[in-house]
Amino acid sequence: MKLPISFDQFIKDPVKGLLFLVILALGYLYRDATNQMDKANILCEKRLARCELELKKMAAMLKTQDSVCSALTTEIKLYKEFGKI
Repeated sequence: MKLPISFDQFIKDPVKGLLFLVILALGYLYRDATNQMDKANILCEKRLARCELELKKMAAMLKTQDSVCSALTTEIKLYKEFGKI
């Protein structure tokens, strides 16, 4: 692959050569940043899915505990009515 600019052109006009190198470096940095952002988004989506699953489990456990609490409250009321407590 031949570059669009040669070393002789760098010698003749070093400012243009440096600008060319800066443009290449910025392109690489941009590409690297977007790759890192994509990786971070994938990791965040995995964590979010795991958290949503845990939240569903906790909600199910809370419903179970709520029904148990309701049953116990009713049982305590019955015991109070019968004078056992």
